[in-house]
Amino acid sequence: MVKLTFPVLFIVLAIGLFFVYVDPTYKEVQNTLIEEERFDQAFDKSKELQAVRDKLLSKYNTFSSNDLDRLSKLLPDHVDNVRLVLDIDHIASTYGMRMKNVVVDSQEERQEGVIGPDTSEHQSIALLFSVSSSYESLKLFIRDLERSLRIVDITGISLTSATAIEGSNNLYEYNIALKTYWLKN
Repeated sequence: MVKLTFPVLFIVLAIGLFFVYVDPTYKEVQNTLIEEERFDQAFDKSKELQAVRDKLLSKYNTFSSNDLDRLSKLLPDHVDNVRLVLDIDHIASTYGMRMKNVVVDSQEERQEGVIGPDTSEHQSIALLFSVSSSYESLKLFIRDLERSLRIVDITGISLTSATAIEGSNNLYEYNIALKTYWLKN
């Protein structure tokens, strides 16, 4: 009987050791291997992203500073109301016009009934101002505004007749509303 007791005891001890130590340790090693595989995949993905970043950075560095300035003026990453007004006033001054009654409406547009986050990549600002000029000068001003690098949408033009402006020959008072855009940060 003693001959049979030790082998049975060792078998029971081996089974107990398996369930108490070997099996949990084996599962822990398997989980660690799975986690290591996930980290390897993440590391490979980060290498791919770094390669894409380096490629884009090298493309970006091929642009001249003049082109980057023009691109920044086309669609800036922030709004500079003063610079915008000065740029438009400079265009107007080439036709003998001066901007008057300038109003900057920086309130964000909200559509009624729209629910959810704003997913647009840009924001806009409205600018209202008045100029006095002939119709021909206004057409040239609008043409130059259209050709300028800054993206602007003219949303409204109204005019006051020449009789309302004292001592004017073919001069009209134009109230112009426009909208310009910039990228969100």
